[in-house]
Amino acid sequence: MLRSDLDLPDLGAPLETSDAPDVTIRFGPLEPPPAGTDPLPYGLWRTGDRCGVEVPDVGRYEARAGREVVIDPVPGADPKAIRLFLLGSVMGAVMMQRDHLVLHGNAVRIGDACAVVVGHSGAGKSTLAAEFDRRGYDVLSDDVVPVDADGNALPGYPRIKLWDDALERLGVGTDGLERINDDHEKFQLPLRRAELAPLPVRWIYVLERHTGTELTTEPVRGAATFGLLHEHTYRNELVHGPDAVARHLQQCARLVAGARVTRVQRPVETMTAGATADTILADTRIDLPQECA
Repeated sequence: MLRSDLDLPDLGAPLETSDAPDVTIRFGPLEPPPAGTDPLPYGLWRTGDRCGVEVPDVGRYEARAGREVVIDPVPGADPKAIRLFLLGSVMGAVMMQRDHLVLHGNAVRIGDACAVVVGHSGAGKSTLAAEFDRRGYDVLSDDVVPVDADGNALPGYPRIKLWDDALERLGVGTDGLERINDDHEKFQLPLRRAELAPLPVRWIYVLERHTGTELTTEPVRGAATFGLLHEHTYRNELVHGPDAVARHLQQCARLVAGARVTRVQRPVETMTAGATADTILADTRIDLPQECA
């Protein structure tokens, strides 16, 4: 449960008030990163149980021990941009501080479990999530997928962020959709779903592109799984220092103990969200009881 000084319409419902919130978000003055902190890419930094980010023309953020976020916005900053970085990089950092493995992808409910689809930016993860939503599958989260110590994916924000051309391919108009900020042709597509509980991760699919003509799948086993999970950890720049690296390795080992990892290699010229969804659903049926397949 959140308590926030910042209005968060992206969450789809008013925040519930609580005397003991899980995370408190407040405004306050912030100094530059502490002296001696190793600078990380994209304005990120981490030291002990604190980490933060400085975003030009938006502001500074600091996450503390997985319990508190302080925002020091630049005067006149676009509120949409403030929310964008808060609900992305900063809340991803909070989830790391709460000992979750945080993957860069989306999670889709299939039967009594879920599939997590990861990939680099531009791989088509969000378009694929929207295709699953169109088919009636519950999308737990898009872009940021926290996985707890028991291997369960936690439900995220009830929206998918899509570029205008992806919406056009899905047959969805942009009228009435909110831009993620005023400088991007990227929009918030609300998800219509019931309240969801955390679900065990049974499958992990890694979206990749190739120059061939066939959409293929390839199982991943052994040490290669750890490299892929690190590569597709959300803001993996924050997996920094011996303790963080060791903890991350333990988290990955717990996850792959109960989940299958598969590469999905998509042809650059002819790949579609529909064909990819068909391939993933067919692969999951190998493990599903007949009544769920």
